[in-house]
Amino acid sequence: MRQRHIYALAVFTALVVAAALSIGGQSSRATSPIPEEAVSVEDPARPFLGSADAPVVMVVFTDYQCPFCKKFFETRLPALREDFTEAGQLRIVVRDMPLARHRFAEPAAGAAACADRQGAYWQMHEALYARQLVLPETDLGELARSLSIDGALFDACMEDDIVRQRLREDMDAAMGAKIGGTPAFLIGIPMDGRIVGRVIVGYQPLTVYETDIREYLAGTASP
Repeated sequence: MRQRHIYALAVFTALVVAAALSIGGQSSRATSPIPEEAVSVEDPARPFLGSADAPVVMVVFTDYQCPFCKKFFETRLPALREDFTEAGQLRIVVRDMPLARHRFAEPAAGAAACADRQGAYWQMHEALYARQLVLPETDLGELARSLSIDGALFDACMEDDIVRQRLREDMDAAMGAKIGGTPAFLIGIPMDGRIVGRVIVGYQPLTVYETDIREYLAGTASP
């Protein structure tokens, strides 16, 4: 399902071709002004899979108590990685959107962010989803230690305002893209420090994600 804020792929193509020509075709990243009608979010440092220079980016907004988020990572992500990420075509970025009705989603997101500080983001990410049904009973500190994460550093991190600021930034990004639920996906291209593209909401058939990815790959191909 696509939100209203979709603009013609031809606009992307023209912008990216112009940018590529201006730099001799040495980069796949567009540097043209972002059209006002675009759906976009900033592209800060966040955990990702794939090449930092991939021409297409999928930003995943997720909640650790959202069952369809769990299903996406278990059933859709492996195929997308095999078909696009491993070929250097797609960067998959994860951002947190803990919903208010999910009481334990925000602490879980904080735990993932703190694990990220110690280079263990994906281990914590997988462990949290594996324990989704028992998150209310999960001691996050003990979970971190079971993953060989430094417990003292983790505990201090969980009280750090920088982690809370990171979560606020992710939530603000989702709101700016008019995303109100999870899982949600912004698929597009890097442009002037932002990811510009289309929003897909909900756990969808694999072909829904693949269609947008392939369209942007075609639109950002070297001339």
